[in-house]
Amino acid sequence: MNFVEVSSAYIKKLNHPMREIRERSLQLLLNKLQLGWGLEDELAGTRELLEALLAWFNVQKPTYQREALELLLNTLKTKAGTYIAKEIGTEKILLTLNKIRPKISIDATEVFDDLIETLRFLHTIDSEVNLGVPPLNLNSHRSSDSNGSSGYYNLGLNKGSSKESSIYNEDIKIKSPHSGNGINVLLFPWVNLCSSDLKTLILIEDSLKVLKSTRRCCRFIRDVVLRDFPTEIFLNRPTIIKILLAIADGQCRGHPVEALNVILSITHTLQTRLLKLLSLDLISQSNKQSVEQTGSIDNVNMELEHIAGESRVLPADDALIALRQMPAPIYALDALHTVLAIMIRHTVLETLEDNEVMDMNELNVSLCLIENLIELLLNCVSEKFWSSEHTSQVHRDIAHKACMVMRTLGELLTKYRLLSFNKEHERAYFRVAWLRLVPCGVTLLHWARSSALPPSPLITALQAALIDPAVELLYPTLGKRTATVLMKAKSSVDQEYKTKYRELNKLCVSMDNAVQFMKIKDSVSKDILVCIKHALPVLHLNVNQNFLNDIAKILLKKLKDLDLSDCDWSTARSIALILMSHSVDWVRVMFYEMLGDMVKSVLMSDEGEQAENEKCLTLLCDVGILTEICCHGLSSKLREVESSSSEIMLYLLRGRMVLSESCWWRLLASLLPVLPLLHVFAEHDTQLGKAICKSLEPDIIECMGVSRSDMIAGLVRLVFVNCATVKLDAVHSLCRLLDDTRYLPPRDSLRTDVIINALRRVDSQDFNIDQSSSPSKNTQTSGLAQILDVLKQDLVLDEESSEYVTQSRPSQPTLEPSLRRSTLQQVAVMMRQQELHETFIQYDGLNLIVSLLRLSLMVDDYLAFPECAISCVSVLNSVCFLSRHTLAKIYDLPLLLLRVILVFPANDNTVLMAAQVLSLTAWAGFALQELDANRRRVPALPYSVIHRTSLPFTVNSYWTTSPNTEHSTVEWLLSEELWRNAIRIRWWWVCGGGPKLLRSSRPSPVPPPPPNELDALRTAHLQYSCSKYLLALENATTHAQVNSALQFLESYTHLIQVSPTEAVDLGSLPWQHTKRFLVAPPASSRDTALLISLLQFIVAYMDNVPKEGNAMSWIKLFFIGNDATVLSLLSRDRLYPQQTAQENIELIQLRICIVKVLVRCILLLEHDAEYSCSKMESLLKILLTCLERIDLKNFHVLGYLNELIRCIRYAIYSRYCKLSEDSLIHSLKVMTYALNGCATGAGRKGQACRLDAMLSLLALLRQIRENSVPVQRWSEVWDGNVVRALVRCTTEDGAELRASALHVTAALTAYTQLMPQLLQCVPKESLVQHSLDIFSQEGEANVVRAAAASLLTSLTARTSPHTKVFEVEVLQALDEANFIEECMHIFIDFCNETTECKNYIEPNVPLSVLERRSELEVLVHKSGDMNLSPSLPSNKPPPTAALVAALADALHNVTAYKSAPVQSWNERGLYRVLFRCAAWTGGSVSEVCRVYASTCRALAASALVKCVRSSLAGTKDCLYNLIGSLTLTLVDEEEYSRDWLESRAPGLRLLSALLSERAASDVVWWELKRNSTLLDLLLHALASENQDLQKTAMHCITELTRSISHKRNNDEAKEEACDFLNSIKSSYSRRLTDKFSAGDKFDCQPEYMIEDICKILLDLYRRYMDTKKSLSSQDDKWTSVCACLCSVVSVSARARTYCVHRHFAGTLLQSLQTLRDTLSLQGKPVDVIRNADNEPILATLNWILTLSTCLMLECVPAKERIAEDLACSLIRLWPWCMITEQLRDTVLRLLVTFTNDCPKAWASMCSCVGSRSMLHEVCSLVDKEAARPRPAAFLPLALRVLRQCVAHHHCRTVIVKNEVLTCICKLRARAGHGSAAGEEWTKLCEAMARHSDGAAAVLATVALPAMKPTPARMLPALAHAAHHHRLTFLQSPDLLELLSGCLHTGDTAEVVSAARAVWALAANNHRAKLVLRSAGITSAVQSTMQRLQKHSHEEATQRALELLTYTRTVLQTT
Repeated sequence: MNFVEVSSAYIKKLNHPMREIRERSLQLLLNKLQLGWGLEDELAGTRELLEALLAWFNVQKPTYQREALELLLNTLKTKAGTYIAKEIGTEKILLTLNKIRPKISIDATEVFDDLIETLRFLHTIDSEVNLGVPPLNLNSHRSSDSNGSSGYYNLGLNKGSSKESSIYNEDIKIKSPHSGNGINVLLFPWVNLCSSDLKTLILIEDSLKVLKSTRRCCRFIRDVVLRDFPTEIFLNRPTIIKILLAIADGQCRGHPVEALNVILSITHTLQTRLLKLLSLDLISQSNKQSVEQTGSIDNVNMELEHIAGESRVLPADDALIALRQMPAPIYALDALHTVLAIMIRHTVLETLEDNEVMDMNELNVSLCLIENLIELLLNCVSEKFWSSEHTSQVHRDIAHKACMVMRTLGELLTKYRLLSFNKEHERAYFRVAWLRLVPCGVTLLHWARSSALPPSPLITALQAALIDPAVELLYPTLGKRTATVLMKAKSSVDQEYKTKYRELNKLCVSMDNAVQFMKIKDSVSKDILVCIKHALPVLHLNVNQNFLNDIAKILLKKLKDLDLSDCDWSTARSIALILMSHSVDWVRVMFYEMLGDMVKSVLMSDEGEQAENEKCLTLLCDVGILTEICCHGLSSKLREVESSSSEIMLYLLRGRMVLSESCWWRLLASLLPVLPLLHVFAEHDTQLGKAICKSLEPDIIECMGVSRSDMIAGLVRLVFVNCATVKLDAVHSLCRLLDDTRYLPPRDSLRTDVIINALRRVDSQDFNIDQSSSPSKNTQTSGLAQILDVLKQDLVLDEESSEYVTQSRPSQPTLEPSLRRSTLQQVAVMMRQQELHETFIQYDGLNLIVSLLRLSLMVDDYLAFPECAISCVSVLNSVCFLSRHTLAKIYDLPLLLLRVILVFPANDNTVLMAAQVLSLTAWAGFALQELDANRRRVPALPYSVIHRTSLPFTVNSYWTTSPNTEHSTVEWLLSEELWRNAIRIRWWWVCGGGPKLLRSSRPSPVPPPPPNELDALRTAHLQYSCSKYLLALENATTHAQVNSALQFLESYTHLIQVSPTEAVDLGSLPWQHTKRFLVAPPASSRDTALLISLLQFIVAYMDNVPKEGNAMSWIKLFFIGNDATVLSLLSRDRLYPQQTAQENIELIQLRICIVKVLVRCILLLEHDAEYSCSKMESLLKILLTCLERIDLKNFHVLGYLNELIRCIRYAIYSRYCKLSEDSLIHSLKVMTYALNGCATGAGRKGQACRLDAMLSLLALLRQIRENSVPVQRWSEVWDGNVVRALVRCTTEDGAELRASALHVTAALTAYTQLMPQLLQCVPKESLVQHSLDIFSQEGEANVVRAAAASLLTSLTARTSPHTKVFEVEVLQALDEANFIEECMHIFIDFCNETTECKNYIEPNVPLSVLERRSELEVLVHKSGDMNLSPSLPSNKPPPTAALVAALADALHNVTAYKSAPVQSWNERGLYRVLFRCAAWTGGSVSEVCRVYASTCRALAASALVKCVRSSLAGTKDCLYNLIGSLTLTLVDEEEYSRDWLESRAPGLRLLSALLSERAASDVVWWELKRNSTLLDLLLHALASENQDLQKTAMHCITELTRSISHKRNNDEAKEEACDFLNSIKSSYSRRLTDKFSAGDKFDCQPEYMIEDICKILLDLYRRYMDTKKSLSSQDDKWTSVCACLCSVVSVSARARTYCVHRHFAGTLLQSLQTLRDTLSLQGKPVDVIRNADNEPILATLNWILTLSTCLMLECVPAKERIAEDLACSLIRLWPWCMITEQLRDTVLRLLVTFTNDCPKAWASMCSCVGSRSMLHEVCSLVDKEAARPRPAAFLPLALRVLRQCVAHHHCRTVIVKNEVLTCICKLRARAGHGSAAGEEWTKLCEAMARHSDGAAAVLATVALPAMKPTPARMLPALAHAAHHHRLTFLQSPDLLELLSGCLHTGDTAEVVSAARAVWALAANNHRAKLVLRSAGITSAVQSTMQRLQKHSHEEATQRALELLTYTRTVLQTT
């Protein structure tokens, strides 16, 4: 099958519906192509492939995008693909591709762009129009949803003459610059210029070429153009920059310093401009072109034409001008290279004349320019640039130029450093320049650290800088940065440097610790040990021996006085080990000598001091130290060390008789492990050797406390020493130990010579520890175990000794001796295999072999073990090394081995193996394993052991040198001059006290460095150099000297940024030396230049010195203080006579410098708390006077005008600017004059002045509003010209200017008198339409839209009852502008904005087009009709917090309109989206708070509408977020920010509005039960000093407590909420002693949260009540307190109890008494009845009565307390309480609560005051109301009061006396039976009938004619009356008839009442029974029973039947 068939099958599967089949087919097809199969030019298959690949992206998420696009691109490049593409149509394919663009992933974007370009190329070839010029139509939109044609590139025939060219512009993207290549900014946005502005730039270009006008033109650019124009115009049209660089480089004639200054200003402004371009507030889609004023004269251009010397005509449009713009990174790199080349050229050419050498001023400018250019470069190009592939030529140019700049900077750093050391007279010049260039190099290297290989010159220069003492000592921050960068930089030659630098750092740390030790050596503490340890490397610098002597004294003598821990002793011993093994001989010798002296002094001291001195030996009681002495001290090549070591060990061995028991045992514990090393020094001719031999004698051993096994081991070691005498004595001693009759050999054979001769015949052989020596590689583990079991056959294990012994009576057959011998021989052979050793030991083989060896040498058993000893020794020899530590613990093993030697002296092999085991176990603790030259494992012992002994095996040595020796790198560092100087200066610096050495002449204890090094260090010291040049300034006698000193001072001020800590002491320098230059006015041009230089230095000083401290005090004193005489120069037109025109221009520059200093001083005052407002007002008046004197049309003062208005702006915004009314008006007049004058310029000229003036006016208007200045006094300044200028600014270029103009307009709309002027000047019919038009403008900046919204807010705030028409117009305008819809879009975008702010700017020309500049220039030259227009900013920025807040404020006002369609807006989801914005937390704290406050205010206003409130309450997630924002999470109350608390007030207001909805209240209560911190917030808000916050919190608490009544279904939820509220414990930390406390100061401390709330509310109530007294209701805050208290105490029993405890009841009574007294002075109530509803005193009375009612609710203590004094006040206030309906209702509700179940209240109701009582007044009120035709609604309340008082007999008497029951009969005649008053009257009668006197009154009332017929509802009362008055009943036929009728026809309740009455009459009364029978009552009862039995299933009926049955029984009983 050929490829066509195969590929056809794959192509068909590309359209398969299953994704897996499609993907597999694509992969297989691609694999075939990669293997070499080519695409055939077959049309049918190609068509199918193209269609399939285009359809590949029709799915939602296409996969394998890059592969599919690459295949599509390759297909199009074939002949068949090209043909098919043309047949299908390139336009159609392009449209298809444009539609799928949003689906393209990032990794496939590049292939997609190549595919688009290929298709366009195909279309170009096929086009019939202009075949020679391919049309390029590109679009720079980043977002697929952006629209409009403003962002297109139009490169074609006469800008769109081809109709087809627009096809490709649909949704086409270019590759964004942030796609991983690291370029943040390549091209700044293109700025369109009007003809006037364009002509200005061209004239500037011409003027720069004129020598005499270069300086003037440079200043014009710096002071005017950069302020008015966007800085990117210089990169859009880079001719000016190129001319300036040429002037600076000397290629063009001019002033290089001025050119450099301009480039510096451009660079600095570009950085500021970059921040603005990246600001979401200022990003604008529409880049407005400046509009020319047709009626104005362009004075600027006229003056520039005069300067240039010719009148220019604008040149023809350049078709490719956009391709000639300069990329920002290229600009930065070219400028950097130019400046560095200039500087390095001046260092190379040393023979130039003085006027050609770069002076200090030019050097300062160059250095500042380098710093700013590097900062700009890093902002434009990120670090990712070096790790990405540089595919384009521009990227390669950037990389190449960057490497060139870094290489040049490295060479310049190297040259400057060398010159700073070699040239004495110019040392400061080069030194300060070098210091300022080092941070630049560090920054560049850090930026390029990902580069493959950074330029080596820069790395070399920074490496030299890093070890420069000035950097490390004076600028430590810079040193750390440099070290970090160098350690991370990729370099192939810096490994040695890095190692050296690390060692240098260690040495420097050691120096610091050494100096610290020398300071604290006399006050010894534990910390000194760490200091000593770190200071030890200093000993390698050949320091004085006193240093070591001090260390040794502390270690050896003074440590005994300290209470050291084990860790401290470990540190001390490590120090001692370092000193004992030091590589410097004299250190080692000296310390050993002092150590020996210490030991000697301890052992030979007096007995009285013995115990104290023994503590010094604690240092030696360490195995490590004793090992060092025995192993290296005793064998040292230094005679002094060896002698001291011998002396030490000699004294220690002899110390048993001198030292105490505890000390000796501690020393012996450390000495025992090192005895194997000490014994090798046993000799017969040395004192130590003799002492060692002596110490092994039995009596000495016993005295020392050493065990017998240690003695045997020691004697064995002596057998192998080289001394023959010692060896003979040791063998002799061992033979005496072998004298035992139980063992072989016999005593006669214990001969010393036998052992000596046997050992002498032994030759040293290899030890059997290497695996390669094993005879067999096959392990036999199971066989070994079986063999060992055989050997154990007749042996038993002794439990006591853990040894194998023979059985006394063997239960098993004994092992044959021959079999045992052969078995042991077999084991010996097997043990030569290393693999079996572990198994052997595991099966207890070692113990078995030793036991067999012991048995074979015993006299009784040796016949049973014939020659077994030889095999046992062989086995032990094989396993000896692995089990050396175990064998060393077997006490008798050495003796057994010696017996073997004596028994078999002729068997040399056995003797060898025994000797090897003996020697290895003797030094088992030090035996190691190493590899020899043949990679075989051999044993290793310390060198001293090998050197002084003769061992029977080959052994390696270790510890040839001490392992504690630290090899110093000091010699390595001192080998080079650079490092040597660094070490020398650092040691001198540290020892001499640091910076004090530079400021004083005090000699250092260390010799100083060479003079050139010392001068270089002093020159680098900031304070020293500043003091030096200030002194030079004081002593200067010429202008040149002053200028030189100032220039050096200016350069040094820039170093403060490198070392900010040094700036602390700058304030103490004698800056007053500059006063003589500031006080005296200039008398000549040279004086003017000198003063300008001084002012430039002050500006640089203020820009670099930190604001903290007193470093700025001298500047404030000379410029804004009492000595500010320099300000007088601002008002002088001429400084001296015969002042020329050029000198006048210099005077303007002097004024500019003065104002610049003033601006910085004003900004500095924001951190100063000692400035006065009067001084600021005086300063502002001076500035305004200067502004009034300026000719706004004068070309030469434009720069001064810019700076002056800017200074005025900052002065007005200062917190000390509190102007008087006259000053405000004057300032407003001057600033409007400036605005009007600056607004007449053409194009963008004057824009900076207009912006500053606008901002100043805004601040002035705010102060006017705050001070309530009458508008009539200042409205005249806003004439038509000023207002027109203001309105014109709202549409000009510059987002800041438009926004500020709109804010000023909004401020003016607050005044009705100014509205006509505004309406006349706006282009629309109304200001509302004008603001909406600006707001709705496509692509407008967020800050402008926010300002337009603020204007709309100001306009909509003007509401009144007479503005209905205006409201309708506003709503209509909003509807026409789709304002609500646009707001919703903004809110939705704001909520959905999750991406971070971008940090890149897309180029206005594609990179591919930019690189085709040469090609396109050729095409333009040939055709001449091409036009390339760059793209304008097209991205719509996401909305900002300020915009959302402004819109929320506008909605807040609009929602309040009565005719606003709030319901419609709510249905569209406006308020729900706004509610979601309230939960936004994606910005800074201030932004979040602003959005939160504005949205909550708007929502709270809309929540007054029911539908909105319900909708918001149903938005659960937002509601939870709202509650979460009101939750305090901090623990400490002091950490609560006051600003944060105040920012929560709108949220609380919104929550209060929502709480009336049940859904919202349920959520809030659920959250409260989960987390009650919301109450904490409310508590803190109540306690805050912010009254608005207090009021909001009280309102929220009120609504929260009221919401309890919203609980559903039953009272359980309400009760549960109340219980929860009462049970919350208080977490409020304020506990203040209260004068209203009931007991001691702790008695009233709240324990619960509700008590805390009550406490604060009570305090607020008392405070306001004491202030306002009877007029408290006029204060809304007092009303809020009362409402909150009422709601709280009404729902919380605990709150009521706490209020009573706090004597609040007495406070209320006192308030009532105060009101009573006040009202008694006002006359009769009739006098105020007309205005009673608005009377504040009566409102206060109503609140107090309501509070009393709520307090008494179910609170008996409150009732009892109020009952004591209520009657006295309330009776006198009764007439006033009857004035209004509200008061009547309130007082009656009070009495209802008061009299409810309270006996004291009943008594109080009866108490008389002035012959009146409250009960009498109530009765009178009832009588009065009952007589009225229409009784009031409060009549039932009055009747209820009477009913509740009936239980008191006096109350019943009063009620009966007032005939209340009788009076109610009139009411019955007019009202129905079911009225509320009638029901209450019936209950009153029932209550009265319970008592005898009351029952009589009830019966009397019933007997009245008006009560006929008697109503059935009176039956309960009659039932009670029947108990007391039977006779009356029995004698009344009407009552009996009533009872009979009710029994027959009444309902169940009436039947029960009638039955009760009958029972009461008939009980125990025979006569009554007869009367009742005669009246038919009995039959009635019987019939009623029969009637009710039909419905007996009801419970009530059953009870009634029971009662009737009982009654019938009573009636029938005779």
